Amino acid sequence: MFINTDSQMVLKDEYILARMKIISNKNGINYGDTISHPNQKVDYEGYIAIKWRGNGSFTGSDKKPFAFRTLESNKLPADGGDKKKVKLLGMGKDNKWATIAPLGDRSMMRDVLTYELARPWMDFVPSQRYCEVIFDGYYYGIYILTERVSKGKKRLNLHDPGEDDGDMTGDYLVVLDRGKGTYYTSRYHTTVGIDGETMPNSLVRYEYESPDEEDFTTLPEGTKDSLNQEIDKMETSFLSNDYTNAEKGYRQYIDPTSFIDYMLAHELSYNVDGYLYSTPMYKYSNTRAKNEGLDHRWKIALWDFDRGWGRDRNYGRTGYNDWQYNFNLNPDVFYGVNLVPFYWYKLLADSTWTNELKERWKSYRESNYSTERIFAKIDSIAKYLQADGAVDRNYKAWKAMGTGGWGPIYRVDDYAQEIAYLKTWIIKRLRFMDNHLINDSIATVVPLEIESGWNADIVAETTEPTTSTDNTVNSSQVFFTEDTQTDGALPSDRIIVSDADSTINYKLQPYDQDNVILLENKDVTANATFASPITTDMLYVLVFSAGVHTLNIQVNYEDGTTSDFTGYTPNYLQYYLFATEVTSNVGLINRNSNKIETSYNRNFSDIFVPCDAERKITSITFTNQSSGRISVLAVSANKTTDDSSSTGIQTISNTPNTTIIKAIFGIDGIKRTSLQHGLNIVEYSNGKVKKVFIK
Repeated sequence: MFINTDSQMVLKDEYILARMKIISNKNGINYGDTISHPNQKVDYEGYIAIKWRGNGSFTGSDKKPFAFRTLESNKLPADGGDKKKVKLLGMGKDNKWATIAPLGDRSMMRDVLTYELARPWMDFVPSQRYCEVIFDGYYYGIYILTERVSKGKKRLNLHDPGEDDGDMTGDYLVVLDRGKGTYYTSRYHTTVGIDGETMPNSLVRYEYESPDEEDFTTLPEGTKDSLNQEIDKMETSFLSNDYTNAEKGYRQYIDPTSFIDYMLAHELSYNVDGYLYSTPMYKYSNTRAKNEGLDHRWKIALWDFDRGWGRDRNYGRTGYNDWQYNFNLNPDVFYGVNLVPFYWYKLLADSTWTNELKERWKSYRESNYSTERIFAKIDSIAKYLQADGAVDRNYKAWKAMGTGGWGPIYRVDDYAQEIAYLKTWIIKRLRFMDNHLINDSIATVVPLEIESGWNADIVAETTEPTTSTDNTVNSSQVFFTEDTQTDGALPSDRIIVSDADSTINYKLQPYDQDNVILLENKDVTANATFASPITTDMLYVLVFSAGVHTLNIQVNYEDGTTSDFTGYTPNYLQYYLFATEVTSNVGLINRNSNKIETSYNRNFSDIFVPCDAERKITSITFTNQSSGRISVLAVSANKTTDDSSSTGIQTISNTPNTTIIKAIFGIDGIKRTSLQHGLNIVEYSNGKVKKVFIK
């Protein structure tokens, strides 16, 4: 995609004139010079109106997304020119286009992945195409050309309000967002959570998209009021005593399945913008719906997932072991930000709707949301992006590897590590959702006994580690036990319970013998053999790495077959761990100087490895695919049991099992004598603070 602005400054809030040429050959190199290189396929060449777009992606990223309109001539619409509907790269005719500029999303696929997975069951999902952009002669890297969620005939195909026999009940498109431009503010405040306290300072803003403020001047008088009334009717329907009644309640005004599909897409990706921003809602008029066999109720479309799929987290919330709909529970978010609208909590309090959601999740896990299909889609996109060196060119232009990047607080050093991290995160997220949405399959995790494979002792039982260890976890340090010092020591019972998920636990090897499988450098391989063959659908590998590394784990089955999984092992410092920390506050002692470090900020992480539950596993083979040491400390596995007492999709509380409650506070900061209804902020004797929600 070649864009020429004649060196004009591109603006954020105003279109400027530019020329655009898109070259798209099926095979070989795309050249912009069609004279020196004839037979190039020109997909589009002509004038466009262009401006920067985005909110956080504009202010927080050096690589900025842009929007453009295709034009009939070299005259902007503001100057009397006409827009021109065109096909771009096989996508339906329209004049309104946008790009996504992946930088913080170092996989460059989070939006595309979301849309491709959700496409089979949603009425409209934007189509997208990857492009490399040359802007005024400068290489800008990989961009995503995308359709907008907009009025066009090939998109939502909205009519003007009043067009259908004067019916002013639609067609409408609004976007829940920050409230830029013109918008309607909800009459109702949201709540802290399901059955939670009302938040009097909360605001929900519906930005006018179609019609927008400019359109209102040319449409029938009262159009804006009619649109506002349709929003009011929808919201008010959730506040009646019989709001769950199929004929009298909210189902008259929203398509429940559309809201379910929206929730599943945002919860699967744990999109930190979900429910709060970039949420397009649209409807068709009652008359048109009746005449054309459409649904007149409000539906939701998908938009903006670049901060999802484990890339980011907000306000200190967990990275995968929580619900994004619980956003309002965090006491730090009460001021200055959008909040989850109250009607999502009303839906979650309706057992009929939540049962439909659970059934839909079960069905989707057997189709496009199956682990195999998600990974196949990731592999397909990654292969396409790496073909002919596009990823390498992009990251030569944008130095996003080896740092936290814009948005992420985890580090990866190359594209392969980013894809490994993405897959590892997805495995964890799927386990969390399955455990809460598929009632008859609650997975408990049990430690496994490894008969052979341990090859190093890196745990000191005394303050002279040279006498009780034979290797190190990095250049010079080892772990230590409580016989050496309490602070930072490994537990005396050798049990590690995950801070992120208390259902996952590991058992370390005895400290006075070889207690890790140490992979000291790239391509080093080690084999771990189980005491007896096991069957499971998931293995959990507890690791400690002295850097950001990639670990290949080959599962070896009794029938001679194998399966491979590549996992991401973050740096042991917590700010690199992001969503994968298992335990924190681990210390190290220098094996040469016998000096114990003063800070205890080392962490263990884990890798979830999917397995074939129909075959017996005899061993696993580990291969270090990066330079630097990786220590495998323990292996556990899923033990699946029937449990009809699953609570389903309810508010999650992670209350430690062995710590003592030190103090309890309400969201107003006032100390309480006991846990009370709603949100409690609980401080434990180990210094940790947790949010506990009591129904």
